[in-house]
Amino acid sequence: MTFTIRQAVRGKIGLLFGIAGASGSGKTFSALTLAEGIKGEGGKIAVIDTEAGRALHYAPKPGAKAEPENGTFDFLHLDFPAPFSPERYIEAIKTAEQAGATVIVIDSMSHEWDGEGGCADMAEQAAIAAATDRNGNFQAWKAEAMTAPSWKKPKQLHKRMMARLIQTRTHLIFCLRAQEKIKFEKVRDECTGREKNEIRQLGFMPICEKSFMFELSGSMTMHPETPGQPRYDLQRKLNAELQTIFPEGERITVEKGSRLRNWAETGEDRPPIDKEAEAARDLIEAIQDADETKLQRITASAKTVAFRKRLTEGRPDLAERVDQAIQDAVASFLPDDGEDAGFRGMSETEQVPA
Repeated sequence: MTFTIRQAVRGKIGLLFGIAGASGSGKTFSALTLAEGIKGEGGKIAVIDTEAGRALHYAPKPGAKAEPENGTFDFLHLDFPAPFSPERYIEAIKTAEQAGATVIVIDSMSHEWDGEGGCADMAEQAAIAAATDRNGNFQAWKAEAMTAPSWKKPKQLHKRMMARLIQTRTHLIFCLRAQEKIKFEKVRDECTGREKNEIRQLGFMPICEKSFMFELSGSMTMHPETPGQPRYDLQRKLNAELQTIFPEGERITVEKGSRLRNWAETGEDRPPIDKEAEAARDLIEAIQDADETKLQRITASAKTVAFRKRLTEGRPDLAERVDQAIQDAVASFLPDDGEDAGFRGMSETEQVPA
């Protein structure tokens, strides 16, 4: 593998901006207000709605025009029911992009982690399945033992989703639910000298994977007592430039959305989308998710064989990654003796067709 080094130059980015808050904190209205400023002239807003159509409360009545200053907005609406798996979020975002959206509001992103079919639900179902024997008997002790292993697949899917979000060209605004959290801490009693449990208030915390908010371009948390305002005493990621756009105590406005867009789009144009790399990534993910039968079908298909030949001739770095993914998948199906019913007797080149 070779590396390229050049002088650092600021580049344009696709915004990934998070707004967290409890019910009544104004996160949906604030997200749409920001989107109105971000879209600019000729832009288009789309809302991916996991909240059973609640975003439609901000759409104009039939025959009326949107009036952002009065709380109504012009946007495309995508109803997103369960299951809320990471890959379905990516599918929904792609659908909105194909419809022409230049800025997308996802309300709510919390379902990806804590909703029906989301990561936590997938992990729980995997633990239950692992703890249920062939006769349908559930063993609670085994479910508890399988808690950590059951998170392997959901975490992998979440990481894949994040990798795709980071590379997006469309501006994305994520709304997240938040709930009050407390923490029990052991402290020493000054009178008795004994340790005791003390409750420490952590404030409102977003419902999401623990590092999600910090992987975004910027994020903030709002409080029902001060709706529509970023709270600096709650979880946030705002660098010095973003703090000038979003001072504490000031409500979100369309003008702030315009400034946020200018901040994101100041710099060198991004290189064109590498379609070969994206196709290789899709193939690798399909290989990683395949069972033995599906893996054989994928690797034997004329489309895959032709694609891998093209990569070998023009993109050897990508070809190597695909080859490694297939080899790893084949190895995962082989028992300790190195043979498997599906792959027994096959040569290495037959297992990994060029």
